[in-house]
Amino acid sequence: MLHPLHCYLLALAFLVCFSVAAQAQRIQRIGLQVGSASPIGDFKQDQFEDDYPPMARRGVNVQGIYRVDVKPYLAVGATAGFRFHRFDLDAFAAPDDKLALRREATGWKSTHALADLYLQTTPGTLFGFVKGSLGAAYSKSPEVQVDTPYGPIRRSSDKAMALAYGIAGGFGLQENRFMLSVDIGLLATQPSFKVTNAQGVRSTLKQPMHTINSMLGLSYTL
Repeated sequence: MLHPLHCYLLALAFLVCFSVAAQAQRIQRIGLQVGSASPIGDFKQDQFEDDYPPMARRGVNVQGIYRVDVKPYLAVGATAGFRFHRFDLDAFAAPDDKLALRREATGWKSTHALADLYLQTTPGTLFGFVKGSLGAAYSKSPEVQVDTPYGPIRRSSDKAMALAYGIAGGFGLQENRFMLSVDIGLLATQPSFKVTNAQGVRSTLKQPMHTINSMLGLSYTL
């Protein structure tokens, strides 16, 4: 669950962005971004030094965006998106392992909502920008089960919400009412999941889910 301070900061971020946007009456854009999400740090570990190695592989990130130019150099907006990462079942239990009688695994999933602040060069045909984001992510850990002659190896799935933040940089190319954008950035969250092993023992797993995202977007100017 989100800490009360996190809830306050999230509500404040959205309130500031949308109150400024409502008063601005400036250029508004809606759009869609699609790209890759590459795990970094603890999220990409595939060693068995930890009880629950995440074994997340490169995934996809899909986002809907809304953006308003407040000043020539300043814009605010909001992002809602979804990330998915495959759990590397082959690394967890090799397909040719004779002890693995049955192997099943779902993936890592997260849905995020963020308030965005852009600093940008003066918009024209081509302009650059950097973006900071603050919000929340609702994430789901994978369910994993491998049956062996000696009993099952199992990890339960759980859902959790946590603070999320990001930073990115890129450029936009404006042509009439359409804008093509390319950006690269960090999206980070660290939810706490409840995990039950094959023996029924329940524990808390605080799992960083940080990714580097490479995004291609298309926006329409309202």
